[in-house]
Amino acid sequence: MGYAEFIQQAPYLGSFVILLAETGFLFGVVVPGGDSLLLALGGLAAAGHLELLPLLAATYAGAFLGQVLGFFWGRRLGPALERRARPEHLERARRFVRRFGAGAVLLAPFVPVARTLVPFLMGAAGVPWGRYVLWVALASLAWSGGLVLLGYALAKGVLKLVS
Repeated sequence: MGYAEFIQQAPYLGSFVILLAETGFLFGVVVPGGDSLLLALGGLAAAGHLELLPLLAATYAGAFLGQVLGFFWGRRLGPALERRARPEHLERARRFVRRFGAGAVLLAPFVPVARTLVPFLMGAAGVPWGRYVLWVALASLAWSGGLVLLGYALAKGVLKLVS
């Protein structure tokens, strides 16, 4: 079953699972698609095919929990990664975290591959959980809610033009 069929059969669960998989597993590095999915779902809500509030809740939950999961994958696998990675790569990653910190977490959801890798990197770098969860809660809300609402507004505008 592909994305489209999954969304047709169970739109809220489907959007949750797809965003969770994209942001919480390295799946998102290979098949990024969250931005277009969120915009399309907003359009479907504007056309009356989906309810907006449950859609916003499902997409936020998938984005947030996926990035939290990615963080914990980084925490868990970080030590093994450190043993295998080249020292210069580790130092570059640490500099990235020190330099961009909250900014990286806040912007990562808007960049397809970064939304999968940055949570992992933050976990592996030992960023404190309390600080990370606040950043990612805001980032997930801005990304998922912002793109669903943008898709909704654009579709409403198009529907108004054609009617």
